[in-house]
Amino acid sequence: MLLTNKVALVTGGSSGIGFAVAKRLAAEGATVAVVGTNLKKAESAATEIRAMGGAATAYAADVGNPQDVERVVDEITRAHNQIDILVNSAGLWRESPLGQLSPETLDQMINVNLKGPFLMVNAVAPQMKERRSGRIVNLASVAGLVASPGYSLYSSLKAAVVMFTKAAALDLAPFDIAVNAVAPGNTSTPMNEHIRRNPDFAARRERIAATTPSNRPFTPPEEIAEAVLFLASGVVNALHGTILSLDEGRAAGTPAR
Repeated sequence: MLLTNKVALVTGGSSGIGFAVAKRLAAEGATVAVVGTNLKKAESAATEIRAMGGAATAYAADVGNPQDVERVVDEITRAHNQIDILVNSAGLWRESPLGQLSPETLDQMINVNLKGPFLMVNAVAPQMKERRSGRIVNLASVAGLVASPGYSLYSSLKAAVVMFTKAAALDLAPFDIAVNAVAPGNTSTPMNEHIRRNPDFAARRERIAATTPSNRPFTPPEEIAEAVLFLASGVVNALHGTILSLDEGRAAGTPAR
């Protein structure tokens, strides 16, 4: 049990990669604070984790709202005394073809994908610095390492998360706080189920397969969770500002298909 007596805050923990991460950390003994925008969904996720024998509580917050972030971090700290691990998994994935990007989509994606990690790290850093201990894992993306047409905004924001991870690592490493990130590629989550299963997206699936070096176009979220566990566990303490690419080889280059 790598995380016994540890408290982990997982944003976006009610579905997709975040839920897989929350379950995996709980299985290793962590008490997991599942944070989602919808309290009912967060409670459902926490209930499932408890049914598996783990410890989990549910919270609702808008990670792009400073007041919400301060409130939820305070609530979790008061309930569990401290936060040892922060996983910034909340994310919003939308196409953003230039010339068709609405101001509402721009604001929403910046709030969730960029302001969220900044605000969460800013809120938990003081207590981690005081204890001189902590693990922070950001969810970046292969889209932040190599660009894809039609996703200029998402790619730009995830590239910013990559650099934020490195900069935050430099700021917090002197306090024995490790900040790292994982960069998934296409992952089997509810967010892209329509692409994976709907016959109308057959051509899209073919393009994804053609640009994926491995023979697996979509990675199971459980594998992403294993990488997050590795970074959060402290088994290896030399990692600061590392970006683990879990992208089936997409960032390595163009496959010869």
